[in-house]
Amino acid sequence: MVGKAFTGGFLSKAKTASMIAVVSAGLAACGVMGGGDDELESASSAGPAPAAQNENMPDVDFSVFNVSDFCPRLEPLNGTTIIQEYARGKQDDPRGLRYQATLVEWARTCSDAQDQASMKLGLAGRVTPGPAWKGGELLLPIRVAIVSSGDDEEKTVYSNLFRVPVTLGEGSPSEGWTLVEEGIVLPDEPGYKVIFGFDEK
Repeated sequence: MVGKAFTGGFLSKAKTASMIAVVSAGLAACGVMGGGDDELESASSAGPAPAAQNENMPDVDFSVFNVSDFCPRLEPLNGTTIIQEYARGKQDDPRGLRYQATLVEWARTCSDAQDQASMKLGLAGRVTPGPAWKGGELLLPIRVAIVSSGDDEEKTVYSNLFRVPVTLGEGSPSEGWTLVEEGIVLPDEPGYKVIFGFDEK
């Protein structure tokens, strides 16, 4: 779960991945939002009209994720904030798209109770069904890791693959999803960052 399995697969893929073009045929509008390291460690950019954007969004108040001084910064990996799943044998065919998922918002808060620093992490996004989706439940693979942020050789001290369930009806509007994980133990020294994104492998 920790170390080479993450850096050998997820990281090397993310370093070479280019942004996937959004398939327009058969899809409802689905805005992609990103984030920086601001007060709430969450962000958004231009997306669908406000009514469509708020519809079915996860009921999570990211304002509760107050940032502590010793909290590591959050960094979504390039090319891992969007995932597209196709039917077998129909890769890159718009008619074969089963669903598209995006990671659009993130936040974290930290505490040092009982002499051990820990972090609460929140991630959220949307899933839009494609023409080939027949309805049912899907599992979104989300990788979260804590790695050293210096210029030296990168060291992974935490890595976990979460599978977030989402129920999506055939031809339904996009659905929101959330992942809130508490009690992630932080290193007892500075110089680390939290990286995350979809991990297709």
